[in-house]
Formats: sequence, structure tokens, C-alpha cells
Amino acid sequence: MTPDRTDPAGSIARATKACSNWNRWGEDDVLGTLNFLDEAKRREGAALVRRGVSFSLSQRFDIDGPFQYATEAQFFEFGRDEISDAERITPERSRSERLWAHPGLRPLSAAPATPGSPLLAYKWEHTDAALADQLLLEREGFGGTVEPGHAAVRYSNPHDGSDVLPTVRAEFHRVVRGAETAPVRETGSSVYQVFDGSGTVTVGDRSWTVGRGDLFAVPSWEPFSARSEAGATDSDEGALDLFRFSDAPVFEALGLARTQKDA
Repeated sequence: MTPDRTDPAGSIARATKACSNWNRWGEDDVLGTLNFLDEAKRREGAALVRRGVSFSLSQRFDIDGPFQYATEAQFFEFGRDEISDAERITPERSRSERLWAHPGLRPLSAAPATPGSPLLAYKWEHTDAALADQLLLEREGFGGTVEPGHAAVRYSNPHDGSDVLPTVRAEFHRVVRGAETAPVRETGSSVYQVFDGSGTVTVGDRSWTVGRGDLFAVPSWEPFSARSEAGATDSDEGALDLFRFSDAPVFEALGLARTQKDA
């Protein structure tokens, strides 16, 4: 299903309806998609076991990130009891956009920096244009990409250029059809979501195909590479688009950040 970028709300509603599992297994069903885990799937999963080590999947990775929970550094602040009528509507451009979303311009009225970005909306049209311009510059012979066929941007705090959150880094990568990224190792873990397109990803010694909506993790210091196989039927831009978030800011703050490109 190709989303209609001129009608995002309608696209989400149609996708929700098309992908809904409501009443798929009858009105009395209480398992939902666990019904997919039948005997054949359980045997298939058991055949993948290599070491037999068990571990918890309950690690939290919300706005604070797992590091703050591991160090018990999380906290809670009470908000206001009421909001104004003006705050109950969704304007075309929010106050944070009107103040902070002007490229390369920092308002002199800005208060001292606080943890996290004051810009609350990073619009897709700006991300898409930035990636497209990088690839266009590359085709014109001026460089601008991370490597051939691989454009990437990092979402930053417009106040000081730091990461959008003190413990989480967010990036967007676009790999054109036929291009393959060089294997890279990094300290700290990453999570990728396939925003658009399709391809093959390799993490360590394992490779598998991915498509729009897939989610996968890259553990610390495991080599990662991606090859784009996107086409007109599964991609609006003919590329593999990947959204990535990681705990890189934590490792940088601790002086433990390391990156290595494998040959």
C-alpha cells in the first residue's frame, strides 16, 4: 500500500483498516496475532536456537532511554493542572515551529538551553528534501553523501546543534537502489525502522530481507550494512529509507564512543 503524502490522516486511517486484525479469528478470540504462533512456527523457532541462553526482553526504551533506567536516574515532574483553549487546537504551524524551524537561524529571545530540543515537529518534507539534495549533489559531482548512493541526516537541537534528546540520537538514511553501505561497527546499540522501500540488511554474520514497516536492532560493535533493492512498487523515491535511533549520546558523554568501517 503506497501512502498518499498529500493526505497523511487518510492514509493512516486506510492502513489501519487494511491491517486491522479485529475479529480476524472470531468474536470470542483472546489471543489476537498470537494465533500465528502455531505448532509449525514454534518448531521453526526452536530450530533457530544456537546456545539456549534465556534473557529478558523487558528493557525499556522510551523517551529517557534504557541508560537512565539502568542507572536509576529517571525522574518525574508535574505539569500544569489546566491548559488554555488555544492549546486545545492543532494549528498548521506550532509555536515551536514558528520560533525554531527556520534553518540556520536562532532566535535571540531564546531562553537558556534545556535538555531536549525545543522544536517539537521535524517535518517529513524537510527530511525528504535534504536527502534528495544530497543525492542530487552527488550526481552532479560535488559529493555531499556519506558514501556513494547513501544520504543521511541527523535530527538536531536548533538551540545548540546537539542531539534532539540528551540520551537518544535520531537519524534518517536513504540508500538508492543497487547501492550498498560499507559495514560499520559502533559502540552502543541502534534500532532501525524501514520507512520506505526494501532491501537486504546484514548484522554480524546474518542477512535478511526487509520492507516497509519492518523494525530491527543492531547490537553494539556488530558490523552492519544495508543493500537497497527498492523499486517503483515498494518505494516512492526508489530507495531504501531507514529511520535510526541509538544511545550514541550516552557513549560520547562517557568517552566510550567508537566507530570502525570494515573493509
